[in-house]
Amino acid sequence: VPSPTEIVVTSENFKTVLHWQYPSVSETPRFIVEIKPYNVGNYTSVSTCVNTSAHFCDVSEEICDLYLSHWFRVKAVVGSQQSEYVEANEFILQRHGKIGPPKLNLSRHDDKIVIDIYHPV
Repeated sequence: VPSPTEIVVTSENFKTVLHWQYPSVSETPRFIVEIKPYNVGNYTSVSTCVNTSAHFCDVSEEICDLYLSHWFRVKAVVGSQQSEYVEANEFILQRHGKIGPPKLNLSRHDDKIVIDIYHPV
C-alpha cells in the first residue's frame, strides 16, 4: 500500500488543517491521523480522523498551546493492508499560523460614513 504524500499543515485564523495527497487505487483508502505534541512526546490518534476517507483533517481542536511544537503523521489503510506513517514537518501555531485581514463594512448614515471592523477570529 503506498504511503500518503505531500503532507502539509495550513492554518488561517486558527483553523488548522492537515492535508495530504494519495494516488487513485481500486479500493477506497482510509486514513489514520496521529499527533505528537512536544510536551507529550508520543503519538496519539486524532479521534475525528481515524478511518477517514478525506484527504485532510481539521486538527484545530488538537492544538492548545500556540508556542508548542506539534508533529502530525498519517497512514493509509486499504482493505487489510496499511502503509507506513508519513510525518509532516514540525508545526508551531504561533510561527506557522496566519491571521487574515479584518472584514470591513462601510455604510452611510445621513452625512456620516460608518466603518464597521470585524475581527477575523
